[in-house]
Amino acid sequence: EDAGPSYYQEHEVDVPARPVDPLQPVYPPRLRALGIEGEVEARVAVLSDGSVGGSRLVESTRDEFTVAVREALREARFHPALRCGKPVSSWVTVRLRFRLED
Repeated sequence: EDAGPSYYQEHEVDVPARPVDPLQPVYPPRLRALGIEGEVEARVAVLSDGSVGGSRLVESTRDEFTVAVREALREARFHPALRCGKPVSSWVTVRLRFRLED
């Protein structure tokens, strides 16, 4: 990603960013009713205050799952990444699976 020098990549931090609470996107009702499972992988820009600065889709099995993940990320809070003991803005990869038994 070309996010500028203010965002560290995951391998450049000592402790990667992680969600404060598990990310729980809403299972799209239509896909649940059809018995369709799937997953989404996204790169999330986590700011040094733990807020989400944006996200980029890496891969998704269905557009409806992508929308659900984006909505969940709008509300998400993260523990920011740490570099030399200080919170920094960074990218983190999240993979969310939609399973019918969930």
